[in-house]
Amino acid sequence: MISNPRLLFYSCIAKGTVILAEFASKEEPGIEALALRCIENVPPHHSMVSHTVQKRTYAFVIDGLLSYFAILDEVVTKSESLWLFSRLKSATDDLIADGSASASLDNPTRHCLQSKLDPVFAEITGGNKDLEVELDLVGSPRSLAREVKNRGLDSSKGRKGCALKPLLGNPLRVLKNKKRSQTEAKSEGIVNDWAEKKMDLGGGGGSVLSKGLRNGLVHDHHRQKAKQIWRKHVWVVLMFDVCICVALFGIWLWVCQGFQCIDG
Repeated sequence: MISNPRLLFYSCIAKGTVILAEFASKEEPGIEALALRCIENVPPHHSMVSHTVQKRTYAFVIDGLLSYFAILDEVVTKSESLWLFSRLKSATDDLIADGSASASLDNPTRHCLQSKLDPVFAEITGGNKDLEVELDLVGSPRSLAREVKNRGLDSSKGRKGCALKPLLGNPLRVLKNKKRSQTEAKSEGIVNDWAEKKMDLGGGGGSVLSKGLRNGLVHDHHRQKAKQIWRKHVWVVLMFDVCICVALFGIWLWVCQGFQCIDG
C-alpha cells in the first residue's frame, strides 16, 4: 500500500490509447492530458517501462491488451509502485473473470469501467470516506454533481453581478490561465523527454535501425581496440625474444673468444 496517497498524482487502466478508468489528483490540473500523451508514446515490445524526470516517476506495466500507467512522486518506493500495479491488475482480472467487463473490453470507450473501479482507486489512496471531496475521483457521481452545481452558481452570479466585474478582468482567472500555460509547457517537456526515452528503448523501426547502427559501431570500436592490444603484445614478445637471442649470442662469443670455436 502507498504510505502517502498524495504522492500518487495519476493512475489509469487503458486498452491501447482508450482510458478505461483513471484516478487524477485535483491538485494537478491538466495531468489527464499529459497522461494520455504518455500512453500514446509508450514504447512497444516492453512489459514494464519506468522513467523519472522532474522529480516524478512515469511507470507503465503492459499485460497483454491492457496497460497500467501511473505518475508518482520519485520518493515512492519500488515495492509500493509494484503493489499499485498488482492491485489494479487483480481488480481488472476479477472484472474479466465474472464477465462484467467483457462487453466494455470488446468495444472499449472512455471511462467505461470507471464506476466499477472507483472503489479500487479509493482503496489504493487510503480508503478515505471523503476521498471524492479531497482528491476528486474522475467520473464519480459526487464530483459530477458538484461540477453541475458550481456551474449553476457561476452562471447565476454572472447574471447578477456582471456590472461589478473589473475592467482588467478577473485576477483569479489570469492566475489560473498562467498556471495552465505553465502546466502545458511542463507537460510538453515531459512528453518530449518521454519520446526520447522511447527512442532509446527501441520503439519503432527507426529506433531499431539506430540501435543496430550504434551496436555495430561499438562492436567495431571494440574489435579495433582488441587488434591494437594484440599487436602490442606481439611486439613485446618479439622484443623479448630478440633480447634473449642477443644475450645468448654474446655469451657464446665470450665462451668461444670470438669465432675460434668455428675455426677449430
